[in-house]
Amino acid sequence: MRMPIVAAAIAAMVMSLGTPGDSRAMDVSPMVAKITPSGNGSSYRLTVRNDSAAAATVEIEVYRMQVDETGARSLTPEDNDIVVFPVQSVIPPNREQVVQVRYLGEASSEGRMYLIRAAQLPINMQTTSADGEAGADIKVAFNINTYVFVAPASARGAVEVTSVSRASNGDVLLSARNTGSGFAHLREARFTLTTADGKAHEIPAADVDVGEVSVIAGGATRQIRIPAALAAAATGDVTASIALL
Repeated sequence: MRMPIVAAAIAAMVMSLGTPGDSRAMDVSPMVAKITPSGNGSSYRLTVRNDSAAAATVEIEVYRMQVDETGARSLTPEDNDIVVFPVQSVIPPNREQVVQVRYLGEASSEGRMYLIRAAQLPINMQTTSADGEAGADIKVAFNINTYVFVAPASARGAVEVTSVSRASNGDVLLSARNTGSGFAHLREARFTLTTADGKAHEIPAADVDVGEVSVIAGGATRQIRIPAALAAAATGDVTASIALL
């Protein structure tokens, strides 16, 4: 007897703009795009590859993104600032589709953030029981999020640490502000803790908790947590610095 089952959509997301480690039937590149509001740098190509054995129908969705001081994002559907072509396509097995992405919004000095999602429309997968009978019908979809940061080519970010404290579990808590006009990409930064005796302890950026989105817009602040295990060598009172690379 067949039982209809609808599985939850499997989200293949980049939580902190890192490289995804999951195995999936679809790949998208680049995961992060930095473009300008006008000129030759205002567009790029997004490549969507179907690595499955069946054709995949993929739709491109665009959202305006806001990020709060904890690094959590909020999304609003965007229809005007960014155009993509094609919006929807059927990708054969082991083939790829190139999507043209162009910014058509205001050419202002204020940086803007967007999320572009490659959404695979649900495909039906039927399971088979041990005795060969038809099993459950499962609908599965894969969503992959990529990020687009729009800022003038001359815009630069600069991070100032405004406060440092320790949590009860030993984590080092930082409050930081981007004093520049461009985006500050915290995964492309050097985190340093300096103890009272002047010894500097560099912390791997990939291991620092900077929130869901690891980018600070110009003028924005961010709460950052350095795990106690990484700060164990930096005992006592410390100062901190974040240098963008």
